[in-house]
Amino acid sequence: MSSDVREQITEWLTGNDTCFLIGAGCSACANKPLIGKLTENVLEGLDKKLLDQFDGLKPLSDRPPTIEDLINYLVRYREILSAITTAEAHGLTVDEIDGWLTEIKKRIVSEVADDWQACDYHERFLQRLRGARDRGPRDIFSLNYDTLLEASLDSLRLPYSDGFRGTNRAWFDPQSFDEAGPGIAYRIHKLHGSINWTRDADGHVRRGRNANEDAADEPVVVYPSEQKYLQTQYGVYETLIGRFRNRLRRTGVNNHLVVLGYSFNDEHINEAICDSINSPHSNLTVIAFVGPEQDRDRQDQRLQAFCDRCDSRFSVFIGGKDNGGFIGHALDVESSLGVLEADLWKFENLVAYIAGGN
Repeated sequence: MSSDVREQITEWLTGNDTCFLIGAGCSACANKPLIGKLTENVLEGLDKKLLDQFDGLKPLSDRPPTIEDLINYLVRYREILSAITTAEAHGLTVDEIDGWLTEIKKRIVSEVADDWQACDYHERFLQRLRGARDRGPRDIFSLNYDTLLEASLDSLRLPYSDGFRGTNRAWFDPQSFDEAGPGIAYRIHKLHGSINWTRDADGHVRRGRNANEDAADEPVVVYPSEQKYLQTQYGVYETLIGRFRNRLRRTGVNNHLVVLGYSFNDEHINEAICDSINSPHSNLTVIAFVGPEQDRDRQDQRLQAFCDRCDSRFSVFIGGKDNGGFIGHALDVESSLGVLEADLWKFENLVAYIAGGN
């Protein structure tokens, strides 16, 4: 990789106007399960009637159904049953679905393991992005349920805002994001909720240290992007996705979104990115590092189609030196090959690239 390309990549990753969207691939280095393994583990031993519902789900795009798709399906089905006078013909009840959703979410918490442990890679990543310069809060938008970011920031003693006020039974208050001054290093927006968030009897979303221990009898707030339901039931998702859109639409000359560990399989997130790129006066450029999927041809087709909608301001490095590829206009073909050789789609490699170390 040439020195000019290295400088360009480093500027994308560490620039003052760069924000981040991170997905499950960034937690694999801490032994957190990817969505396929999480789905397999959560489904094991569940009610056969529920498993039959999962087996009936159609594949979405070019991927098999996941546990998040099952949650979406159950939420939609619940809304239908709540809107009719009799549900006898359906073979499912609201109470049955509520029980399944509760069990699924508790299993997700167990599988993701809310042990409040920092991760060396996350610490080095966060420390490098903060740097020595005095700057305002850097925005990170996470699709992950785990608490690696928060635990790592605590370990580094870097102050951050996560949208909550209080301590053990903190309550969600989005105004706290905007009150974060220069002394706050990061704003952490967890777009799909968290394993240490719960909803109390009054409907308020609370944040504790450990969901299963702090509020064992309350629903755990982890969810995919089923917007209509979440907006009416929680309000938190609507607020967080709104902040995501607003951040992407800043008019700064070097406004960048760097995407790490996310496979672009969430249409709500994809639409937010595409709309922001194409909004009037937008200066947003998106750079993504994505892991390779089994069917690379279909992955390329899907990401090329997304790139074509993004006014030449979306570029993605797919995989690395083995069966990798580049889509976009940020670099020429020769330069992109040098980047792919570095295997930056692996979070630990990207951290070593910008922060040093093995």
